[in-house]
Amino acid sequence: MRNWQRTLRPASYRGVSFYVDYDDLSGGKRLALHEYAGGRQTVVEELGLRTSAFDVTLYHLGDAADAQALALRAAMQADGPGFLVLPMDGGMLATAENFRRSRGKDRNGYVGFDVTFIPSSNDVGTVVSIGDVTATVAAGLAAAAAQFARFL
Repeated sequence: MRNWQRTLRPASYRGVSFYVDYDDLSGGKRLALHEYAGGRQTVVEELGLRTSAFDVTLYHLGDAADAQALALRAAMQADGPGFLVLPMDGGMLATAENFRRSRGKDRNGYVGFDVTFIPSSNDVGTVVSIGDVTATVAAGLAAAAAQFARFL
């Protein structure tokens, strides 16, 4: 059985780390539906891919949460795309489209954000991080070692 805690990557944007509570990927195709008067069939015309978006609920926790939140805000407001790493999706270039920070008087040491990241490319699997390669190699070595152990 997979050990999820060991295979998930640490999350960050432009080198500023954070914890992910929830992330949601939206995407799809842009379609033109042609419906004709008196017709009984719709002609579907594909117009390409819809722009993908990652909606991420993230947070900082601890004594330095306020400083980390300021660093993340600066990173998200910097010009151009930055390198985004999400625990399950790996690394990609993305732009922070918008964000909302939240904190509460009874939750000192916790600063949360809701952020929408727009990847620089809609192509799946175009960016492979060193973490992706390392995890794949490690998994392959572990499987090979288990097979060799059966023969000893």
